[in-house]
Amino acid sequence: MADETDGEAGGVLRFEDGIPGFSRAHRFALSDLTDDGTFQLLTCLEDPELSLVVTVPWLFFPDYAPELPGDEQVSLAIEQPEDAILFCSVTVDDDDQLLLNLRAPFVANARSRDARQVILDEELPLRAPVPAGA
Repeated sequence: MADETDGEAGGVLRFEDGIPGFSRAHRFALSDLTDDGTFQLLTCLEDPELSLVVTVPWLFFPDYAPELPGDEQVSLAIEQPEDAILFCSVTVDDDDQLLLNLRAPFVANARSRDARQVILDEELPLRAPVPAGA
């Protein structure tokens, strides 16, 4: 899977089924939140009050190698790894520790911009602490 957005940060992503917890939210804009593009904001176009901070996981977990289930590849028409844009939601715990959801990344087709939040079959953490100094 592509490990960066290849300059596609400004495009609209279409989540046909919405995202878990927000089934009525279908169109999202992905925009840079930081000057260096490390963090991005995924903002719902139907409800601009709904937004999530996301990032490319390889910036913090270079060995991250998720296996996208075959049915998800078919659903998103991803034929080659470079067809996919993948990013993870970011949260902050009570101790100001950054956490990434590595088990349920957002995956989009780089050409069509169709997207889904995919729950991976692998035993990956839902709240992986970003390593110190990353």
